[in-house]
Amino acid sequence: MLTSAICREHASKCVQTAEKLPPGAQRQMLLDLADSWKSLASDLESSEAVLESSPANDRNEPYRFGSRIESGR
Repeated sequence: MLTSAICREHASKCVQTAEKLPPGAQRQMLLDLADSWKSLASDLESSEAVLESSPANDRNEPYRFGSRIESGR
């Protein structure tokens, strides 16, 4: 499963690789990609926070594609 920590690791690797390249299109592409990974990490953290604060989460019932799975089905 993709997590915010994994996204931040990918971002870090992109930055590390970019720093080894001379200024130019390839370096900028990696820095832009790092920004995209960081943005995805933030989005995931926001989504996780919403799910954790959801009243439906209190019942510890499983979810499937954002909908509650009815038990016994």
